[in-house]
Amino acid sequence: MLAIRVRQAVATDIPAMWTVRYAVTENPLTPGRISDEEFRSEIEDSGRGFVAEVDDRIVGFAVGNARTGNVWALFVTPEAQGRGVGEALHRALLTWFHSQPPHTLWLSTGTATRARAFYEKHGWRCVGPYGDKEVRYERPNRNG
Repeated sequence: MLAIRVRQAVATDIPAMWTVRYAVTENPLTPGRISDEEFRSEIEDSGRGFVAEVDDRIVGFAVGNARTGNVWALFVTPEAQGRGVGEALHRALLTWFHSQPPHTLWLSTGTATRARAFYEKHGWRCVGPYGDKEVRYERPNRNG
């Protein structure tokens, strides 16, 4: 079992978070579509981010938006997948969301991703298409 340390993300983590984001094989992102400033704003202004470290190296991250209830990101490096990193990040993100106002949390993912099984295992419900190539998942936000 990995010794996973989850902590709140800060702006200086963004380069390592980009490294994780560009390493994923499903739901790839073209560099330059999101700026460092947009990323910083999501983790410091409108929401909160968390990073997962193994041996002092960031191997995953999650970001949630407090205003909209959107899980903006949850990504784990390929070598850390299936080893509890995603679950630890998901748990931290939901714990934080519980103190935020949105009644419903939501996210989108590709129609043919392994992430769908992960989210369904963790209580998310597919509510239909989200654009041409994604589906939308929702779950209640249990405040309190």
